[in-house]
Amino acid sequence: MARPNRSREKVLDAAAALAAERGVSATTVDDIAERAGVAKGSVYYSFAGKDAVFEAVLAEAVVRTSTRLGDALAGAPSGSAMRAVVTAFLAGVEERPAVAKVVAGELFRTDRPWQESLAGYRAALFSLVADAMAADGGTRPSTLRASAVVGAMVMVAFERTVFEPDATVAEAIEAVLASAR
Repeated sequence: MARPNRSREKVLDAAAALAAERGVSATTVDDIAERAGVAKGSVYYSFAGKDAVFEAVLAEAVVRTSTRLGDALAGAPSGSAMRAVVTAFLAGVEERPAVAKVVAGELFRTDRPWQESLAGYRAALFSLVADAMAADGGTRPSTLRASAVVGAMVMVAFERTVFEPDATVAEAIEAVLASAR
């Protein structure tokens, strides 16, 4: 079994934290190296440059989220698929709020090299949500309907994290599910 690259993990965590604080554009490789506690050369050992660092941050978030939601959907009891998917999504935001903030901020940027990757993420997320809606006894919804539910998931997670941190995850789940009906 290959050893995990701890420097790479530190770099990705530092990049996400810095981008969440000040944005991707205002974050430099020097900043990332300093926050990660590694030499600048360590960043370039694992990544070709800043764009590659953020491409990796987003790619790992996509894989983690897709896996989490796919597992939730596969293990959901009959009639509870949407609840399972929404719960899994919000739990992921809770665990990695900086990464969630970066992904949410970058979803609307069209001038980034990773925009194509994010389009794939969007499509996969919409598909998982549509599958969950269909699994709960409905017909498979349109992409627009699934996107409305994903939008609710993202906005409720944002609202809870930023403006209503005292709201419970259970309240957030119920708010998303109400919008999905």
